[in-house]
Formats: sequence, C-alpha cells, structure tokens
Amino acid sequence: MSAHHPDDMVLLDYAAGSLSLPYALAISVHLCFCSHCRNQLKKLNSIGGVLLENTKPASLEDDAFDQLMAQLESDDTKGKTATAVKESPSLEAKTDITNPLLAYLPAPLHNLPWQQQTREISKYDLTGIINVRGFQVALQKIAAGAKVPVHTHKGHELTVILHGGFSDELGVYHAGDFIARDGSHKHSPTALQNEDCICLTILDAPIKFTGWQRIFNPFMAWH
Repeated sequence: MSAHHPDDMVLLDYAAGSLSLPYALAISVHLCFCSHCRNQLKKLNSIGGVLLENTKPASLEDDAFDQLMAQLESDDTKGKTATAVKESPSLEAKTDITNPLLAYLPAPLHNLPWQQQTREISKYDLTGIINVRGFQVALQKIAAGAKVPVHTHKGHELTVILHGGFSDELGVYHAGDFIARDGSHKHSPTALQNEDCICLTILDAPIKFTGWQRIFNPFMAWH
C-alpha cells in the first residue's frame, strides 16, 4: 500500500466530481495502488449520501440534485470495483477498468516511444491527449540512480509513481505514492539505484530551475 496520499479535502473534491480532469486522473491512478484512500473515498461517499438524504433540493424543477446523486453513485461503484482489485506495484499488471491511465497509452509502460530529454531523463507527453488548457500532463522516466536538477515550481505539481521510486529532500517514495509540490518546495528527485523510476506528473505551471540550469528557464514556458 502507498505511504503518501492526497489529503481528505482533495478526496472530497474528487468524490464530488469537482476536480479538473488532470487532477482527477492523478487521484484515480493513485487509488489503483492504495487501499487506504479507496476506503477513505468510500467513507466520504457514505457521508455525502447521509448529508444528501437530509438536504432538500433547491426546487422541484432543478435537476441538480439528481445529477449530484448520479455522480455520487457512479463514484461509489468505481470505489467498490477498485477495492476488489488485487494490488500490484506494476502498472502493466492492471486492466483498463482498474487504471484509467492505460486508456491513454499506445503500448506497455516500458515500450512507449519515450522522448529523450537528457541522457538519463525521458518523457512521454500526454498533454495533447488530455487536452485541458493550463495543464501539462506527462509520464517521466528517470534512469536508475539519476538525478533531476534542483528546481521549484511556479504553480502546483502532482506526481504519482508508477514504477520504481525516487528520493528527494523531503522523503523516499515508491510505486503508488502520491506527492504534491508547489512554490514553497525546492527539490531534486533522485531515482532509486535498483531500477528506473516512471511517474505520472501533472503541472499547472512550468517548473523553475534554481541551479546553474536556471539559464534554461526562459525555454520552459508553456501555455
């Protein structure tokens, strides 16, 4: 089971269907690995159901209540399905039903047409597929033992580890872990020594290098 999780407020937004698609994707992928968060989501859905039972709709003509109920029922069904799935640290071991990320990939994780960024870091860009303005969505592969240059963030970054693991100034992370970073954090992720690290990363603004690599910051802008 994962050791690092989204907080309950984020899970509550996910249950209510109020997260953007990229953020919801990150949560959904984490849920495939994490029985703890699946149980938390189930509790939140149950609480939402009790609250709705004691809340009168705004008007008989307003269908917002029915829509919300349908959304909660759908999320609850997904949660029950995910709970029954045997956990595995490997993305390839999951099916399209249990891991929504697989629907966006043309090949198994290790056989993707990775785009080389440096000798030890590669990317598979999903931004054009998950086309939500203001977000960059990608898979990142860091070779075993390799280090990402120290950087901070102009906005928020969500990371879910799919394979392997990495460490940074704030901890050590393994498959399934959910990591949130923002402008208050400065870190340099380093893949663990025994295997490549592959992550799903969601950005709502570019990263900002703080070492000598900051000369590349003007080229990091995106829209």
